[in-house]
Amino acid sequence: MSTTKQAVQLPTLEQSRRKYDRLRVCRKCGRFTILPGDSCPDCGKSRLVPVMEQARRLTGRRMLNDILLTIILVIGAIVAAPTTTLIALCAGGGVMILAALIIVQRRFRERATLRQLSRLFWQERTAIYDGLVEDQRVGVELVRDGEEVEGYHILRQTAVVVHNDRLRLALLSLLQNFRLRSDMDLELESLITRDFDPLVAEYIGEVARLKRDIIKDKAIRYIIAHEPKILQMEQGWNILISVTSAMVRMKRYIALYPGFIRRYARHLPKERFVRLYRIVHSDSELLADALAQDLDSIRMELYASDTTFGGQTTGAQRS
Repeated sequence: MSTTKQAVQLPTLEQSRRKYDRLRVCRKCGRFTILPGDSCPDCGKSRLVPVMEQARRLTGRRMLNDILLTIILVIGAIVAAPTTTLIALCAGGGVMILAALIIVQRRFRERATLRQLSRLFWQERTAIYDGLVEDQRVGVELVRDGEEVEGYHILRQTAVVVHNDRLRLALLSLLQNFRLRSDMDLELESLITRDFDPLVAEYIGEVARLKRDIIKDKAIRYIIAHEPKILQMEQGWNILISVTSAMVRMKRYIALYPGFIRRYARHLPKERFVRLYRIVHSDSELLADALAQDLDSIRMELYASDTTFGGQTTGAQRS
């Protein structure tokens, strides 16, 4: 795999309302997949349907079976009735029961479908896992064949459903080969691993530099928790400065993590330091923190004659 970063255009991951929306199952062979295309990767038949549609089909089949069972029981009662009066009663009662059953089924069909979906996930958990492992294998094979962008996109789609650190690190390893840009469809929080890994820290630092608006609590907590290890990295200092610069965009992060910001405030780019200074000096609670005193000292030391700091604002805007 080349160490030179490639200029690429990463495909945009189509957003879905639920994580399982892109998971499909083949009605012919039962293979589960998130791979694009109309044909099943195993049997080649065009019988792939979304898992929600499969759950609706199974729910409809269950409801139809209930109706058929009710009809059979009513017919059995009619046949067994010894008199005409009882036959009429059984027939009338059967019709009422059947009508009530159909009304109840229609009213609770969506709820029954969701229960069936949960049952499907549980009953087919092994088949779903095996199918997604095969999908990942396809992505890895594409990477090995030099089609890294296509392989990354498939693995990224798989990661929507499969959550494990091995897959996250595989995605981060691929991203290291690409020249990232601010206009790319970059994700962050879904790629943060449970334990420390330099790949994660490097990626957070890169995202903080390119798209600071997607640096949020999870990434910030990860950086603070592993700060000593990050400082030992070759680019660790730059990562911490970039993350601090991103945190300055919101007053909430300054209020939550003043100690961390104090350690790197002196090294912020001037425009980020000015923003931090103005936010702190426009808030009475932040002014009472030691951070405010540090900022005053830094200003006097580095920007004593700078007029940029004049005219404090209230309610600084995000940037």
